[in-house]
Amino acid sequence: MAPSFRWLSLAALSALGPWLVTTAAQAQLGAGGPDPRLEAALRARLFDGPSPAVVAPAADLDSSEWEQARAAGQHPDCADVGPLRYLVRRADLDGDGRAEQLALVVGSYACGSRGCTLMIFQEGREALELVAESGLFQSPLYRLGGRHGGWSDLGMAGSRDGVASGWLELEFDGQTYRPAARLPLAPPGAAVASQALLSLPPLPFERVGHPLACRAR
Repeated sequence: MAPSFRWLSLAALSALGPWLVTTAAQAQLGAGGPDPRLEAALRARLFDGPSPAVVAPAADLDSSEWEQARAAGQHPDCADVGPLRYLVRRADLDGDGRAEQLALVVGSYACGSRGCTLMIFQEGREALELVAESGLFQSPLYRLGGRHGGWSDLGMAGSRDGVASGWLELEFDGQTYRPAARLPLAPPGAAVASQALLSLPPLPFERVGHPLACRAR
């Protein structure tokens, strides 16, 4: 049976607000204007189905509508899912001197009660290549001090049923980033990470980053 998809209003998305923060890193989000190559990669991933390299996990009702559609093998049309916007931060995660693109997609299709959609791309020969994705993004995303497989460890807030429940530590396993551990909630001001890479600015979502158009502009 196909899952029943839920439309989340912008007001409902604002209920995720406890983990929205503002950092100096926001000044770099979306810097330089829209990126056609990144937008093409995001559209392909969101609406053209899963790539062979990344297997879609089973989605529950707390997942984003996109995760539910992907798990069910369905491909809604971009024009039918409501407005989407994206933020991007560029950072060299694998130490090769070239920056990866960390793209956060927000909107009713890309966000659920567990968080919003984060995708990490690296430069390929002809197009951007997907490294990792997560529908659990809860702001902010940190670069941690350790490395696995040559890639920086990442960390972000974790939750269950929309309630903060600790930190998720993400490690690169040679192919993609996967959750490695759920750490206890850090006390206020604790140095849980060395660098904040990506964070959501304050609402409203209509002003976050760049609009993700359904077709190339």
